[in-house]
Amino acid sequence: MTRCESRAPVFMVAALALCMVMAACSTSEPEPERGGVSPDYVSEVWVKREAMLHTFDRMLIEGDPEEVLESSTGSRGDLFESHVLHEDEDGYSIEFDKGEWRTDEAGGIVSVDVALVNAMDFNEVTWCEEAVTGDEFVDAYMDEHWETLDSQEEYTASIADYVDCGDGRV
Repeated sequence: MTRCESRAPVFMVAALALCMVMAACSTSEPEPERGGVSPDYVSEVWVKREAMLHTFDRMLIEGDPEEVLESSTGSRGDLFESHVLHEDEDGYSIEFDKGEWRTDEAGGIVSVDVALVNAMDFNEVTWCEEAVTGDEFVDAYMDEHWETLDSQEEYTASIADYVDCGDGRV
């Protein structure tokens, strides 16, 4: 796996992640009549985070996990601290159950998003046809599938299919 040396500085990636989170806090969609957010609402930030999680998990499986983590820059520690990433006798694994995450500690969910953005930006997807950065892979998914499904379960199934080199249509 090659590393592209002409990547944006880490602070720019962090600023991008912060903008993603801030944009998620202000939605232009009308609220349901009874106030609050509809229980069926799925945010763009949630879908992108889920796509990055599944892609990062596959990067760890398909590539050399040590190289993937080393390329993910210094923010990978936030993934360990927040319990998103675990190391055990079988290697590294991603915790998909967000209830197990410790985002109230560490730097919050923003630090998880920044770490995932770094992992996507500095590692490649090599298992589907031509190699592309994780960022390009996730953006391609978002471009094609954002606002096409109705629930977290549908998006999770679609992302899993896409990461397995399918078309994401389930």
